[in-house]
Amino acid sequence: MNFYNNFSDLKLDLHGVRLPSFDIEKKYKNRINADENCDNKQFLRLLCEYGLKQKNLFTSEYIDRLNYELSIVDELSFTDYLLLVWDVINFCKENSIPTGVGRGSAAGSLILYSCEVTQIDPIKYGLFFERFISKSRAKKIVVDNITYLDGALMCDVDLDICYYQRHKVLEYLEKKFVNKTAKILTLNTLSSKLLIKECGKVIDEKPESEMTVVSSHIPKVFGQVKELEEAYEESTDFKSWCDENPRVYNIARKLKNLIKNKGAHPSGVLLCYDHILESCPTERSSDGSIVSSYDMNWVTLFNIKLDILGLRGVSVVDDVCKNIGINLLDIDVNDNFIYQNLQDLKTPHGLFQIEADTNFKVLKKVKPKNLEELSGVLALARPGALQFVDKYALYTNSGTYESIHSLFDDVLKVTGGVALYQEQLMKMSTKIGFSLDEAEILRRIVGKKKVEEVKKWKAKIENKIKENNLPKEAGDILWKVLEDSANYSFNKSHSACYAALAAITVYLKFKYPQQFFLSLLKMTRHEPDPISEISKIHKEMKHFGIELLPPHLLKSKKDFSIQGNDIRFGLLSIKGISDKSLDRLDNFIGIFQNKFEIFNAANEAGLNLGILCALIQAGALEGFKQSRTKVVYEAQLWNLLTQKEKKYCFVYGEQFDYDLVKTIKFISEKKDEKDKAIIKESRIDTIRKKSAGYADIYDKNKKSEKFANWFYENKLLGYTYGQSLREIIKDQLGADFAPIEEINGLPENFNVKFIGRLSDDSETRTSKAGNKYMTMDIFDETNIINVKIFNTKLEECLDLNGKTPKKNDIVVIKGQKKDGCVFANVIAIQTNKIYTKLSEIKKDE
Repeated sequence: MNFYNNFSDLKLDLHGVRLPSFDIEKKYKNRINADENCDNKQFLRLLCEYGLKQKNLFTSEYIDRLNYELSIVDELSFTDYLLLVWDVINFCKENSIPTGVGRGSAAGSLILYSCEVTQIDPIKYGLFFERFISKSRAKKIVVDNITYLDGALMCDVDLDICYYQRHKVLEYLEKKFVNKTAKILTLNTLSSKLLIKECGKVIDEKPESEMTVVSSHIPKVFGQVKELEEAYEESTDFKSWCDENPRVYNIARKLKNLIKNKGAHPSGVLLCYDHILESCPTERSSDGSIVSSYDMNWVTLFNIKLDILGLRGVSVVDDVCKNIGINLLDIDVNDNFIYQNLQDLKTPHGLFQIEADTNFKVLKKVKPKNLEELSGVLALARPGALQFVDKYALYTNSGTYESIHSLFDDVLKVTGGVALYQEQLMKMSTKIGFSLDEAEILRRIVGKKKVEEVKKWKAKIENKIKENNLPKEAGDILWKVLEDSANYSFNKSHSACYAALAAITVYLKFKYPQQFFLSLLKMTRHEPDPISEISKIHKEMKHFGIELLPPHLLKSKKDFSIQGNDIRFGLLSIKGISDKSLDRLDNFIGIFQNKFEIFNAANEAGLNLGILCALIQAGALEGFKQSRTKVVYEAQLWNLLTQKEKKYCFVYGEQFDYDLVKTIKFISEKKDEKDKAIIKESRIDTIRKKSAGYADIYDKNKKSEKFANWFYENKLLGYTYGQSLREIIKDQLGADFAPIEEINGLPENFNVKFIGRLSDDSETRTSKAGNKYMTMDIFDETNIINVKIFNTKLEECLDLNGKTPKKNDIVVIKGQKKDGCVFANVIAIQTNKIYTKLSEIKKDE
């Protein structure tokens, strides 16, 4: 680690940020017919003009906007920064690294659109350059002919890059700017909810359940948790508890803003003009990366920050487009086909942004019919804006619009009277006479509630109204909208870009479902929980008539693959099989005449027993007369035999249908030509002792072979291709259960009975009315549904089961369909269990 006592130890230019210098290679200048000696300013202009010509947009409207933007960029000395961003995107294109269509306020720049950093036309979609770069806000200073920029007021371009290839971009920057890059430190502080909860448990030894209820009384507004003092003033329940427990409350207040832990910014990359150690102290992260020792607020005062975010959605779109041979940019994001499929969407998985629960619920109400309305969905699906969903949906579904003032109708009508976007606030401000640049400053000042500045700008609004002979109420309305929308208005540039990417995923999923699901499945290996992802994808595939075929030693490839109209499971996606075993798996794959040949081939290929058992349990090795549980036991038993014993097994195995247990028993009773036992009794005792654990596991698992297969498939593959859990339990209990997908479609107050598993541990909560309840999400092979159980029924549930349901527990539920979920009367945890380790048996004994 590198430590510095104070700023004087660093060779800082305290005037501000200096951009790291770099030159444009001649080949890029030649590509656009630019003079090889042109400077960066000239190159950027020629690059933009070249881009507009390629897009057939070299018209007076676009040229005027481009000239305006370039003049501002030049005046503020941002040219090199924009070229730096272009250079990163250009590297990605040259190295087949997928990038997004745009992100953040940068999409409002025609410069970035023309040089293909972004892919959304800012003029077509009404996006403002001033939202990206405000001439009035940005500052620079020239000292000794050196230009310094104010890091706090720099423009900021966020880039979406293929999640799986982001490291290549970081490596490129490290090589281009040697010893001048670092990740950026993040400092996480203790939130008020966590503070009061932990202080109560530690200081007064309060139970977890009590402190969970207490922390739930702390209000959360627009996604922000209130401070302890604010919660004390606003929440009667919280105040009452704190008054009874003043010691806990006061200590929690003193610990406020204490740093909980530190980490590295997920997308931020620091770039320095000088050597990194001359700009800021650094340290090593757990993975060995260099990280700044100051957080973003400090390091960006003197250095450039690039946001390079790894986005899985970008990777999926690129993979699908390459496989079907189309260009991403050829997809019309306003194609009716896209929005027809969103009118009654039931399969959101894999649809960028749309698949998130809140976004999906908003989309179901809004039913977007074009990109503008889809953008509205994404802007509404945030804590502060959710209150306007019904109003916006009323407009999109029926055209109903309430005018707040005729002066602002043309601005607000497109969003049903809701000031949904920050750009709308700017446009409303221009209606009374402000420039777009002034409008951006006004929006920021009101949003940040700077008291003195707010007073000045309120007076400016009044003056503008008088100057332009506008009605006084127009100014009052503007001010009220500015104040009210500060907590929920969204950046339209960002929303439009992400809506476009979302629209593209909808188009690809419904136009080319097989390739879309194939790409999603291939990406699961990089997910934190691949098995869970495969399970979600499989549930949707049947809606498109696509089957996920089981893994097969000969028919499967290493990765998921197309097979006819279906998709075949990839061998490397079986849980327990990794890339490290790839060569050994290659050596093992072949055509075998019998089970013993398979066991022997695995030994010769160096394939460990765990991988062989995974293949057997997943059903990848077919043609056995014995069950999978039996074959796994036999594979384990085979590994205990000597080469001589295996040789005899090959000789006599056929007459016992290659049942290894029967074959060994026969050999143990047989003598050789010298009338000696082929296997001595002492050796049989040794084999018996060493295999006892395996035999015990087999004895317990064989009691329900169907359930064992279901368990293996779900554990190793994430889905079952054999009998469903519902069918297996029906046979055992003699009861009929409805699939969850069917329950989701039932009307309110309908009595239901079903079986499923918990996607996560159940949670016990207290409602605002003081009712204690438990909530959990239950899934089966068809879908997922939320279940709640209240008060006395909850107590009965705990008495019946002796515990609260945990993740992956199998439960039978009886109850009623209400409010889109199930209110349970009975929740019964099933005791069915399959063992994979001897320790699991000992634990249950």
